[in-house]
Amino acid sequence: MRRKAGAIGLVVAAAAGAAAGLGACSRSAPDVDMSRPRDEGVRFSSVETLVKEGETAYVRHCVGCHGAAGDGKGEAATFLFPKPRNFTLAHFKFSSTRSGRLPTDADLKRSIRNGLKGSAMPGFSALSERTLDGLVAYLKTFSPKWGEQDAAPSIPIHEDPYRSNPDKSEAIRRGEVVYHGYVTCWSCHPAYVSTEKINEYLVACGSESRSGFRPNLDGVEVKPNVEGELVYPTDFRRDFVRSGSQIDDLYRVIAAGLTGTAMPTWVDAMHVAAKEPGGPPLVQPSDLWAMAYYVQDLIAQRPPKLKEGGYALRSRPQWISLTGEPAPTPPEKQEAEAVEFIEDE
Repeated sequence: MRRKAGAIGLVVAAAAGAAAGLGACSRSAPDVDMSRPRDEGVRFSSVETLVKEGETAYVRHCVGCHGAAGDGKGEAATFLFPKPRNFTLAHFKFSSTRSGRLPTDADLKRSIRNGLKGSAMPGFSALSERTLDGLVAYLKTFSPKWGEQDAAPSIPIHEDPYRSNPDKSEAIRRGEVVYHGYVTCWSCHPAYVSTEKINEYLVACGSESRSGFRPNLDGVEVKPNVEGELVYPTDFRRDFVRSGSQIDDLYRVIAAGLTGTAMPTWVDAMHVAAKEPGGPPLVQPSDLWAMAYYVQDLIAQRPPKLKEGGYALRSRPQWISLTGEPAPTPPEKQEAEAVEFIEDE
């Protein structure tokens, strides 16, 4: 009996000690819900996560041309003209902001999504909106300008007085006048009318006629950009328009200009008062739309590259070497063994 009572006493003592220990634990630490993940380890903010996703997409889709450092010196850049964009300088030609200002996120996403015609930049329309956002966020890490400059607004979109009219002949005629007589696009792009017509249009837009013009007026005037590379202005009857030939695309480029090139912003300069009080202005903001319709009409005059019913076929591959070695000697053609065919009777 004594041994049994002793055992019972030990059990009671152990239970009391455990209870005391639990009481001490409950007093020293709060009750923690262990069913939820604990806030430990490395955690990234939503912006950091987006940048990392953009870096992954950049390595997959962009690094071959634009380079790991974003300087436009990827392995394929040697073979490309125009050269890939140098993101470290942050000179983005095609944007809705005024020339010299950084583009909006929507501008960058549009260039990525649609590509740039006539260049090696394809369109990545299959990428998700999240991936595009990531790429834009990652591109901004290449240049300190993104942290130094305030976000620039897009240019104003003036009312288009010609859009509702299916007949655009009036807009095209007015665009021809402004193209040659006020904006003088022929300083870089070709002139599409005679010098006599140009002088007529100059006077109509409030300027004086000229006695001389640049040589090769029906061609383009090659000029360097801010990076020292030669830029060939578009001949609208022959060349691709890189950022699109829809009317809204053309308005944006004409009105905003092209950063880093001789193409200035025109949206703030389309005001020339009437010669006589009460008369119509010689130049007004709606003339930007007239120029866009005129350029679009020039683009439509391009001769077709193929005859109707024709097709283009690449007949042979082209050797491209990244390290400079010569093209391998093509294998000699072997004559096929003659085979006699016997028709079934």
